[in-house]
Amino acid sequence: MAFKLFRGTSRYAKFPIYRRARLLTVFWLVIFGIGYILHAIFQFRWYWPAVSTALTTTYFHIGAICFSWGYTPLLNQHYLTRKVVIRDVAIYILGLAAYWTVALTWKEQPFYTTLATGIFFLYAAYGTLVFYKTYNLVSLRMIKISNGNMGSFVRWLQLCCDLIILFGIGSVALTGIFPHEIWPYIVLCWLSPVMFGYIVYSLSNYGSVVEDATKISDELNPA
Repeated sequence: MAFKLFRGTSRYAKFPIYRRARLLTVFWLVIFGIGYILHAIFQFRWYWPAVSTALTTTYFHIGAICFSWGYTPLLNQHYLTRKVVIRDVAIYILGLAAYWTVALTWKEQPFYTTLATGIFFLYAAYGTLVFYKTYNLVSLRMIKISNGNMGSFVRWLQLCCDLIILFGIGSVALTGIFPHEIWPYIVLCWLSPVMFGYIVYSLSNYGSVVEDATKISDELNPA
């Protein structure tokens, strides 16, 4: 799926924001794939649940960053500034230190694990708030000033991002609540291909309206 999305990216070179959204999606799909493979090979959930939780939170946090950097700018092209990048990278470094310090030091202390993963949940909640605030400000105006072809884009963006947010936050919460159980990962293994396939399909279809969407976004968010 990542290769399919990456293969068609070059044709959108004149739409850098959409192109970046595609590349970031490719990146987090690859990272998630690596994470799933590591879980399958080492089976941390059976004998070291804290490391399993740390690994899961590590790549889901990357997914949250890619969501903020990739999809929010589709509505506001001025969102991703150097300040935002520095802030998000700093929070991720802090999160990594917390996730793995807890996993390697207090491996049987759920309280500390909860505190560490709280960094992810706070970041994800803030990114979600920013996205929906931007969406509510822009979406209806996009439909009003368009020629009628933005309705499907707006509906896709909301549905797709609703699913991404629910999947991301729900997955980390589910695996954290049941640290010694294997069934949450079985559920994720079944849901992930469907979820990822829908995202790739939808993001690819967005290419058909990217020119109009970019023009309207420029009008709604002047420099």
